[in-house]
Amino acid sequence: MSTRRMRMGAAVGATLILAISGCSSGTPNSSGGGGGAAPTDGTLTVGLLGDIGQPPDPDIYYANNGTAIMINAYEGLVQYKNNTDTVEIAPRLAEKWEVNATNDVYTFHLRKGVTFHDGTPFTAAAVDVAFKRRIAVKGGASYMVEAVKSVATPDDYTAVITLTKPNTAFLSYLASPFGPKMESPEGLKANAGSDDAQTYLSSHDLGTGPYQLTTAQTGVKYEMTQYDGYWGPKSPFKKIELPVYTDESALELAFDNGTVDTIVAALPSSSLAKYADAANMSNYFLPTLQGALVTVNPSHDFFKTADARVAFLKSIDQATLVDQVLGKRSEVATTMYAKGMISGGSGVQDKQAISFDASALKGYVAALPANAPKKLVIGYANGNVNAQSMANIVVANLQTDGLTASAQGYDTSTVFGWINDPPTGPDAFIDGNNGPDGGDPYMWGHVFWDASGGINYFGCESKEVNGLLDQALGTGDTATYVKAGDLYGKTGCFLNLSYNKDWVLAQKWLTGVPESQNIGANELNFSLLGISG
Repeated sequence: MSTRRMRMGAAVGATLILAISGCSSGTPNSSGGGGGAAPTDGTLTVGLLGDIGQPPDPDIYYANNGTAIMINAYEGLVQYKNNTDTVEIAPRLAEKWEVNATNDVYTFHLRKGVTFHDGTPFTAAAVDVAFKRRIAVKGGASYMVEAVKSVATPDDYTAVITLTKPNTAFLSYLASPFGPKMESPEGLKANAGSDDAQTYLSSHDLGTGPYQLTTAQTGVKYEMTQYDGYWGPKSPFKKIELPVYTDESALELAFDNGTVDTIVAALPSSSLAKYADAANMSNYFLPTLQGALVTVNPSHDFFKTADARVAFLKSIDQATLVDQVLGKRSEVATTMYAKGMISGGSGVQDKQAISFDASALKGYVAALPANAPKKLVIGYANGNVNAQSMANIVVANLQTDGLTASAQGYDTSTVFGWINDPPTGPDAFIDGNNGPDGGDPYMWGHVFWDASGGINYFGCESKEVNGLLDQALGTGDTATYVKAGDLYGKTGCFLNLSYNKDWVLAQKWLTGVPESQNIGANELNFSLLGISG
């Protein structure tokens, strides 16, 4: 399969401090803190922690902190179903679809009466244009459409997509918040300039979503205005303000005094206690595909063997890390893939073989020759307070096992550069929150376990595992995915620490929060929000 481009945090400080998130009932945990009254001017204010970091162009944007703009200004053919902790494909601009027996022809029947924000009608012709533009600009998640061989349009509301080879993850590609979005062909042509409309889409949009992008002031604020011609539901919010805050304290203060109405996936776990019992606001802990993760560097002497790597991972007390650092925003992971990604009814079980064993590493170290390397560095991303806390706990435990250990922070650009020279990285790295682009098992296994996947920082891979993932991509066979996970677990290069949740903090009067979020987006569809009473 083609190489997946690395999805880096938009605003590094914000994205890496981000909410540690996973599944819940979505029931608000109400109580006090917020102080804002419901707006009377039709404006909802959503605080951003740090700038979105990239132009809000759906074919360029490939981060986290501005996903709300993407999913409210633009729409794809399908999406993940809202308000559920399972991976289900739901209609969006396509009302229904069929997939052929060999998983290489996808036929979509499109919604009628939809218009782009420039007033032109949405028809099947837009599908081919959107796919080709994504390839042309070479940005964002272009891998999602690289396998498209052709798009036939037998009529204005039918699109028949033929792939170069079978791909059972294709619907998940299209449902991803980073997947291809429909853009006005006429608008793209009129504003093409010399860069395929990239300049225009850095401050405007050409989507079909419930809101239009009307202001884009980098580092200051973004503004969206309700699109009167939207085909779907409309909220009472005519305008969405997204001001940019540079640190969490300022963002919390703005929420406390009612200047900000909601904060989505932006505050660290250390803020949980402050809002746990507040009476005038609501906490929501909503489903995501993300988790805290540990990756091990096999290029370093201490971790040359799988036995050493497995012993190290067994020494990590997952339950303590999740309880002490992540709190109720997370639960201990027991599977190799994201929670719920492998169906329990499939007859095979996705189970992570490595579990806590306090004696595993101590015994391994005691058996080493006196002159063997016994010094380890545990890395984390600068600004990620959760990962730093976990790294410090791991380091303290390593020292009791007879090792000299230290924790060290790294800038995000440095982290993503290790794949080009793994020995320059630390011995292991703790990710406070990361996840795939979508809900198909291939999208998890490829990104974390294949050296070309984008978030396999140290290039630890198994050709057999890669082959199994590619095989399963074509067939969708669950047992093949489980076998790939079992084999990769034996490398000792990866530990799934936790299932994480999307913490949404909202003023008490804001309604519809769980209903507006889905497992893939980790952001809110503003058209589904409301005001109580």
